[in-house]
Amino acid sequence: MVSALAFGDRRFVQDLLLAFGASLGRGINFKGNLILDNVYEDQDSTRDLSRLKMGDGCVIGRGVFFDLVDEIILEDQVGIGAQSMIMTHMDLGKMPMAKVYPRKTAPVRIGAGTFTGAHVIILPGVRLGKCCVVAAGSVVTESFPDYSLLAGVPARKVRSLDAAQEPI
Repeated sequence: MVSALAFGDRRFVQDLLLAFGASLGRGINFKGNLILDNVYEDQDSTRDLSRLKMGDGCVIGRGVFFDLVDEIILEDQVGIGAQSMIMTHMDLGKMPMAKVYPRKTAPVRIGAGTFTGAHVIILPGVRLGKCCVVAAGSVVTESFPDYSLLAGVPARKVRSLDAAQEPI
């Protein structure tokens, strides 16, 4: 049932997420289908959606991919662009390179007011401060402070944003 959300009707997304244990704030706008991975297949899975937490007023673009091996926390008014991926683990399984790159799991936290463009990839352990902007197509491999403008592969801080322009 949970993996069916990959092709779900957006009118039912919030109800299904809540029914399977996600923590959702008020006024979340799901623009389309979601993809929820590792809800029950991974060795660390909880077999529910309790690791997904979204604050009030979030906007989730069409086709966003949530890897739920560890916790994903979106604070209030976070916007995630279409086809973006939030990853909480890396595991090469029994592949030869697993000795070099052992399994890693870590939560992802995205601060209030942060916006990511389309096709952004956020890797395990990343924490983005409040009111950051991540350019489309960026791959975020490390954490960044409040009011950071990020772009690139890997994402780098282009500049600091003006905190005085934050809407009240």
